[in-house]
Amino acid sequence: MIRAHHLTKRFGTLTAVDDISFEIERGRIAGFLGPNGAGKTTTMRMLSGVLPPSEGRATIGGIDVAVDPRAAHAMLGWLPEAAPACDELRVLEYLRFRAGLFGGDARRRIQKVLGDCGLIEVSRRLVGHLSRGYRQRVALAAAIVHDPAVLILDEPGTGLDPVQQRVFRGLLRELAEDRAILFSTHQLGEAAEVCDDLLVIGNGRLLASNSVQSLRGDGDTLIVEVRDIDAAAVLARVDGVQAIDLLPSQPPWTRLRCEVDGDPREAIFKAVSHAGGALRTLSGESRSLDQWVRSVLAKEST
Repeated sequence: MIRAHHLTKRFGTLTAVDDISFEIERGRIAGFLGPNGAGKTTTMRMLSGVLPPSEGRATIGGIDVAVDPRAAHAMLGWLPEAAPACDELRVLEYLRFRAGLFGGDARRRIQKVLGDCGLIEVSRRLVGHLSRGYRQRVALAAAIVHDPAVLILDEPGTGLDPVQQRVFRGLLRELAEDRAILFSTHQLGEAAEVCDDLLVIGNGRLLASNSVQSLRGDGDTLIVEVRDIDAAAVLARVDGVQAIDLLPSQPPWTRLRCEVDGDPREAIFKAVSHAGGALRTLSGESRSLDQWVRSVLAKEST
């Protein structure tokens, strides 16, 4: 569904993207990882037709974006970085405008994305008066309002609080059931939880790609930050927590790294709440994924 075929982009003497090739099939989510300036956004802009490649081809659903952009864009939901939207329109008005660009039963699609993206309560507010997190939701709703088969999302989790991020990840998984999705992120934990595949880019080149399943190790690491309780004692009683290390922290918070088996996050949340503690951080990422990404980038820098 999404194919980059020897994509290259030059700006004068600078080669921002250098001969990148990959494919993402329907039903899979690929995370695009790499440091700032690595070429993620430039690659996604070429795939979406915003930038023409200096060399190579970008296809969406088998359609060459440069040869037939209208047909390719009809299959594509594109969410640029910084979630642009029309500040002067109300949320509902903006979504009507975006849906109208593609025809069909716009009313039904609008109601669906309002619900999917948690926008029903703010549907009559001006976009420009919304918080950054809600603006991000509006931009995502606009990207999927025409029910595209392909989604390309540039840093879609930016501006979302932890609860909103969890809802967003669930929405991505639902959308991926019959779509191909590529999204860039700086958060490996987010990528590990949502993605089927990981693509690592550095200095404009695709350094490595692999499936999350093949990279996962036997155990994971959770970072937990709490206050008002004996955190180590409480967490030690939670099933699935195998080892606990105390990390540097800023009082009154206690920060710990927990080696875990399975996914005991819900049990940790309940244990901390039952003990009367406050929980500020509960995040995790696979050790093997983290090590893999770091080793790939380290080889590029040497």
